[in-house]
Amino acid sequence: MRWDLRLVPVAVTAWLCAALTLLTGWTVAAVGALGCMVVFGLAWYAPTFFRGWSRGPTRRQSWPSRRVSGTAQSTHRDRHHRRGPTAQLPRRSPYLPRVAVLSGIVVLSAAAAITTALAATAPSRDFLTEHPPGAVVRVDATVTGAPRGYTGSPAPGEQEASRGVVVPLAVHAADGKTAGAELTVFAAHPGWDGLRDGDTVNAVVTVTRTATPARLTARATSPPTGCAHDCPEARPGLLGTVRADLTRVSGRFGAVSAGLVPGMTVGDTSQLPEALAQSMKDTGLTHLTAVSGSNCAVVMTLTGYAALTLGAGRRLCVGIGLAALAGFVLLVGPDPSVLRAGVMGALGGAAMLSGRSDVSLNALCAAVTGLVLVQPPLAIDFGFILSVLATAGIVVSARPVTRVLASRIPTALAACIAVPLVAQLWCGPALLVLNPALPLYSLPANMAAAPLVPVVTIAGLLAVCVLLAGHLASPVFSWLLPGTHDAAAPAGWERAASLPVGAASFPARVIAWFADGFAALPGAQVPWPGGIPGVVFLTAVTLLFLGVLHGADNRMRRPATTAGAVDAASAPPPESDAVWRVRARKLRARRRALAMIATFALAVVLVLGAVWWFRPAPAWESVVCDVGQGDAVLHRTGEHSAVLVDGGPDPRALRRCLDQASITHLDAVIATHNHDDHVAGLEGLSDAVDVDRVWYSTAGTELPRELAPLAEKAERPAPGERLNAGPLTVEVLAPRVTPTAARGSTSAPVHRRVSSEDENNSSFVLLITRTTDQGTTTWLTAGDLEADGYRAATRLLSTGAAPHVDVLKVSHHGARNGGSDIIRDTDPALAVISVGEGNSYGHPHPATVAALQESGAAVARTDLSGSLWIRKEGNQLVVWTR
Repeated sequence: MRWDLRLVPVAVTAWLCAALTLLTGWTVAAVGALGCMVVFGLAWYAPTFFRGWSRGPTRRQSWPSRRVSGTAQSTHRDRHHRRGPTAQLPRRSPYLPRVAVLSGIVVLSAAAAITTALAATAPSRDFLTEHPPGAVVRVDATVTGAPRGYTGSPAPGEQEASRGVVVPLAVHAADGKTAGAELTVFAAHPGWDGLRDGDTVNAVVTVTRTATPARLTARATSPPTGCAHDCPEARPGLLGTVRADLTRVSGRFGAVSAGLVPGMTVGDTSQLPEALAQSMKDTGLTHLTAVSGSNCAVVMTLTGYAALTLGAGRRLCVGIGLAALAGFVLLVGPDPSVLRAGVMGALGGAAMLSGRSDVSLNALCAAVTGLVLVQPPLAIDFGFILSVLATAGIVVSARPVTRVLASRIPTALAACIAVPLVAQLWCGPALLVLNPALPLYSLPANMAAAPLVPVVTIAGLLAVCVLLAGHLASPVFSWLLPGTHDAAAPAGWERAASLPVGAASFPARVIAWFADGFAALPGAQVPWPGGIPGVVFLTAVTLLFLGVLHGADNRMRRPATTAGAVDAASAPPPESDAVWRVRARKLRARRRALAMIATFALAVVLVLGAVWWFRPAPAWESVVCDVGQGDAVLHRTGEHSAVLVDGGPDPRALRRCLDQASITHLDAVIATHNHDDHVAGLEGLSDAVDVDRVWYSTAGTELPRELAPLAEKAERPAPGERLNAGPLTVEVLAPRVTPTAARGSTSAPVHRRVSSEDENNSSFVLLITRTTDQGTTTWLTAGDLEADGYRAATRLLSTGAAPHVDVLKVSHHGARNGGSDIIRDTDPALAVISVGEGNSYGHPHPATVAALQESGAAVARTDLSGSLWIRKEGNQLVVWTR
């Protein structure tokens, strides 16, 4: 195959000059541009030189003398006399004008790259001029990406932590002066872990010794605070909410799904387990959890083919695919890496939708040039380098290698092997710079995962579409069905999204199994010489191997000698246009029928789904809300009022439960103790519902931060105090209030370190009694009280043990350290366990479940049934699930 190389000089020159400008300066980049002119000029002239040298020093050619006869001889003689005994062949165009054109192109691309690179780094250069490396500066900034964990050894002369998070910031002010630089902070303090994209922070950072205008970096050893100046406040928008919803829904299917499904769909790896991340790194599968060109190509191709099935033309299909790809890029976040992946994916998708079998090398060069000019930092970004190398490898080598392999194995299998093989070969030298070892099982691991990746990606994208449609359609449903609540529709859409996420979770687990399995094999990482010699040696080996494969392909493609008899029979006549028109009409009719059936089925599903999602909540007296790995229980006191015990870890999950239960007023909010899985969901609660009073307990002396807006209504009750609200009575059995934390004390006391065990054992022990015409129902709830804490608490009781109750909220989500004494003493008819599905703690523990079964109690769990709607009917307790 002959490749069109006309845009290669432009792409290489722009890329090289942008990289040199960012790393060294424009003077070295100018020298690099001069070198490009020389190299490409010689490369252009070399074929002409060697062709002329092989033919001899003269360009004159004599007409050959040969024997001819008859009219042909006279005609030949006449032509010979007209043109003379020797004829001068037309001269080819001079070499110098062509070199001048090439030089002009190289100069223009170099100038554009240098200019854009200087413009992109101007704010960083100004920042470094004011704050040189080693300077300590206070910055007001906006977080421009989710924090990512890092592990590294201390740099020479630095005391940088080996573990922490990397946080990208857009600086608005530095030491009170306006600034506009992009800063990457390596933070060792845990206070940076909880930052989210769009948060505004004020922090003290130290500019690192290695900071450059191309990559402005700093260290932070103290936590960030709120923005001290007038910084723009950015809140997570619709797309950020959809990404968070996908991560939360995926978490219901286990830790592997929580890490891989969002990672392989939208690039969110915040929940990826560290052990799995290391296994994927050792087997060369890390690229699956980043937004790559393959993800973008899948998005564009699927939407384009869907439009093609509905009868759209190829141009319209390409346009629809590009529009869908643009939406996907906005959803993921249009940062430079995603922009790079989107452009590379667009090339592949456009090639497939346009009917071409390969991606033009000129198109790749044009994409590289455009990306480098628009985002100059991409020139030194390893993700960009690897993406370009992988794409170029697939464009240049995938088809030849596939043909070579197809001579021995089936074509489909050959293609599955060829694509990851050539990508690995072309990227190998660059990967060696990042990791001085070769993943031995990268090829088989990628081959095994290749059929599963599209399944996870497509199912994840379908879930994203469902969640996005839910957020967009909820206001419409609320207007059409005014009796529904604001959070009822999102909850239904999340249940619908759980179907494709569940379908994606199985292949995701298989991919994780492949990663762990190959990583556990001996020799998963082959040592290789580091530094420049190792890279050069691996490059030489790679070029030799690729040369052998391309040479074998060239030999296979040479025309072979044919022999045999010629069939004298006439060829079959071509089919008439009328036949082709009939076939085309039948094909269009089948497509329209399929589209109508699919539309009707979708409409039926939507109608049934709407009826199911907006069905009224069952009658209830108490609701154990499904808030994941945490506690939140509502006890009804009126038609739209209740007492809330704990708030779970997620404010949105608590809001959904309140809306589903039609609660607009809380007679009391009770925080059993100050742990995030019980109080984090209470943040902003006063903005959603009215709250009359707050009870809280803690081993420390401070009011939980989430309840600060309700500080005037907060108190720490002592044992024996009661709260009466309608038919409900709440009595505090334990713990005893310490003198340093008396009722209503919310002032700043002396800080002391509180262990997790101490905080658990400070949990309220509450006896809740509900009296109605159906009779009396009693509950006992004890937060995360552990076994030794329960024994200490019962010393306060006159009976020395907790009373018998109808319902026991099992302590500490069923953990083993909750003990079995409280189960034996209370002898409940029903035990409820509020626990997150697939949690990493192993809750509830089998010993706790066994103790409940021995007591004869019925057991209901939120991880298995969702929210539990409980009421008393006669002498029976009935548990409904919605």
